[in-house]
Amino acid sequence: MSALIVGGDRVNTYRNFLLAQGFGSVLHWPGRNGSECHRTIPTGTRLVVILVDQVNHGFATRMRKAADKLDLPIVFSRRSIGQLDQAISRLKGTTGAHLALQ
Repeated sequence: MSALIVGGDRVNTYRNFLLAQGFGSVLHWPGRNGSECHRTIPTGTRLVVILVDQVNHGFATRMRKAADKLDLPIVFSRRSIGQLDQAISRLKGTTGAHLALQ
């Protein structure tokens, strides 16, 4: 079971947090390159985390649509471990959910 973090440059804290939550591997796409908009979500991904303050709106929308097609849960969060922890906690009881934290 793996997770994909979209956005941000320094995500080691978030990667370590997701690994501690039981994700076997955590991939990261910074979202700075235009070619990343056309990448496909890797097979085996079980969660997509979009750091909303670190990625442009168009890329976030494309990632949401791609995750919807694969019926993957998405967490929209600012760069905050506390918010990510809350979203993961809420997500554990649901499937195919989109969680946005303010």
